Amino acid sequence: MMISCNSKSDFELTDLMKQGNVLAFTLLYKKYSGKMYANMFKMVKDEQVVEEMIQILFSRIWQQRATISYETDFSAYLYRAASNLVCDFYRKLESDKKMRAHFKSTITEEYSHIEESIYYRESKDLLEQAMACLSPQQRHVYQLCKIDGCSYKETAAQLGISPYTVKEYLCKAKYLVKAFMSKKMESVASLIVFILYLY
Repeated sequence: MMISCNSKSDFELTDLMKQGNVLAFTLLYKKYSGKMYANMFKMVKDEQVVEEMIQILFSRIWQQRATISYETDFSAYLYRAASNLVCDFYRKLESDKKMRAHFKSTITEEYSHIEESIYYRESKDLLEQAMACLSPQQRHVYQLCKIDGCSYKETAAQLGISPYTVKEYLCKAKYLVKAFMSKKMESVASLIVFILYLY
């Protein structure tokens, strides 16, 4: 029986893959490999390294298909697994001074984007939980600045406060969100700690 990517959900495809269906695995690979490459490239900035990580990621999924448990959905599992691979990569850099020097130059300029990208992509549900812990003004500022992409000036105009106040609210909100998320995502927290260590 032919499997159409449009007619099968991820749940159905992963179920078929667990049974050893190569076509189901191929469809999942085609659907997500490009997205995962783009996401991991933002964190590593090296085409060869990312290509190797993608091969490792999907090879492990196929090899462990019968025992892997998808707690929420396949895409969420992929992002967690990819984050762990990136974590492992940066840990290995600690013992390689030449590689560390190379990656330090690219990570430094990309750190802010990496940090927010990992946190946001790892789990929208967790982000919502973190935002629920903020005060109403902090939550509004975080939503407008970090999620909607508004500038300090635009956010200030919408909320009727000064750009300086927006900045203060955002700094506090970012600190609280990071603290909440790092408790929930230990692997991601390890990566951020190591990136800070590179400085």
